[in-house]
Amino acid sequence: MTKAQKIWMWISGLMFLIPEILWSPVVNFYYELSPTSVSGNTHPLINNFLQKSDNLDYLKFVIFIQLGGLIIFIVSLVKNKTNLKSVVYWILFVLALLIFIFVAFALYFAMTFNISF
Repeated sequence: MTKAQKIWMWISGLMFLIPEILWSPVVNFYYELSPTSVSGNTHPLINNFLQKSDNLDYLKFVIFIQLGGLIIFIVSLVKNKTNLKSVVYWILFVLALLIFIFVAFALYFAMTFNISF
């Protein structure tokens, strides 16, 4: 893998990680799917401005950026064919695909149902 490919792989990985660390929109989505109290009310894991109903467009944008970063990360992994026999490569690839599915699911619900998490 060339230096430029490694740099783009790190940048695309950070496109997912930085918003998730700061606001955790995907984690909050899955956290709020299960009732967290006896009364059934759910509260976000991390309370931030993205959970407000006025900021739904920002939430969609942040999740879309995360999804784009994951797509670029997966494409850069697939382009790197030198590590196909490495176990770490396959673990990273499967993990990236699973995270991609979870983020795509959260973006789908944010786009179609106009819900705020």
